[in-house]
Amino acid sequence: MNGLKNWIPYKFEKQNGFWQLRWMDLAERHIAEPFFDETIGICLSKMSERSGYKPLSDIGFLIESAIDINAIAPTAFIFHVSRCGSTLLTQALSTDQANIVYAEAPLLDEILRAPMHDKSLIAAETEKLFKAAVKFLGQQRKSQYQQLFIKLDSWHIHFYPLLRKWFPDTPFYFLSREPNAVIVSHHKRRGLHSIPGFIEADLLKIKLGDEHYSDFNFFTARVLEGYYRVLCDVDAEDHPLNHFYDYGWGMDNLPAHFFNSIGKEIANVNEMKKRLSFHSKYPDQLFNGEDKIEIPTYQNATSAYQQLIAAISVK
Repeated sequence: MNGLKNWIPYKFEKQNGFWQLRWMDLAERHIAEPFFDETIGICLSKMSERSGYKPLSDIGFLIESAIDINAIAPTAFIFHVSRCGSTLLTQALSTDQANIVYAEAPLLDEILRAPMHDKSLIAAETEKLFKAAVKFLGQQRKSQYQQLFIKLDSWHIHFYPLLRKWFPDTPFYFLSREPNAVIVSHHKRRGLHSIPGFIEADLLKIKLGDEHYSDFNFFTARVLEGYYRVLCDVDAEDHPLNHFYDYGWGMDNLPAHFFNSIGKEIANVNEMKKRLSFHSKYPDQLFNGEDKIEIPTYQNATSAYQQLIAAISVK
């Protein structure tokens, strides 16, 4: 499939009653942006300079074409509760030219959530779509590529049973952080899951009420409570390829713990440590700590978090 070298699907959408995929050319770009939607913007801009053509395909093309793609299987999936060091971890990973790193690729989220809006997409077809998309993302575009790391969106914690079923032999790495620090971060700059209505309430296991719309921080606390409770269940499963790390254990130790957990040798240690000194989302800015904002303690979220930490700290 040399004709598709460097080409990947980047968007899954329904138009005129049919599901289709939009494609883009990564060219020779090594993905190093904090979030993959930034990479998409850069690549689409370069494509528009060459041509106005916007490639589309149906589902069948993706699944059939993936069969012949030379790809690296996922080395690890990274789950997180948001604002807990996951972006910093993927940024550190991307400093190694042997690593393909995707941070919250919209395509994977669109595939996972599509069956919530179209009951005709059965689980078996969604699995084929997701695996074909992952295979394209892991395309060995450069000879030095050896590993593929995929950071999911925070709400994908709720897809854990499905993803573990699909990838039984892949390490899963779970990042957490105490709720008030996460809520404060969203208070300053909100993510989608910290605003009622942007992510399906059924997916987040929340029945929306007036109290959520009147207090976004309360809503975020409920979302986090759900995340922690799922992580407790994941921990109780005691799967040998599930690994946990909490922000409170220190960011300096995160890369070493990550590689040790997934059974891989850590490379370019100095470059990774250097990246840890800078802001996760703004690579050119030194990290000088976070502004302190006083907010209420949301006891249900705090209790769920404490239960999680008590469980994973004894490993």
